[in-house]
Amino acid sequence: MTRSYPLQSSLRGKLAQDFKTFRDKEALSDAEATRQLLMLALRIKLNDSEDDSPSNRALMEEIYRVVRGSSAITDVVHGQTFDGEKLFREQKESKPFRQQVKSDIDNKVDEFLAGKKKG
Repeated sequence: MTRSYPLQSSLRGKLAQDFKTFRDKEALSDAEATRQLLMLALRIKLNDSEDDSPSNRALMEEIYRVVRGSSAITDVVHGQTFDGEKLFREQKESKPFRQQVKSDIDNKVDEFLAGKKKG
């Protein structure tokens, strides 16, 4: 059995309120809430290493971008395919439009991820 490592810290203001909210929501003791939060924080910070693999956030951002793009392209394709003859007639001219839709989606996703609200 390993020895425990006692740790003491003072919490004030919003941090103290947030800690108590977490503790009460999870129905934990102060010690167990501290352990869980410290384990989570260390797992996040220690995995923020020098390797070149993408972070979880980067992966989720890419998934979000692909989902939004797929949804918008599906809407465009659906709108253009109600007339099969028109689809083939205008397929070449619609390429710039499809590229613009993708660009608009990327811009909206970037704004969303930057914390900008829809307005």
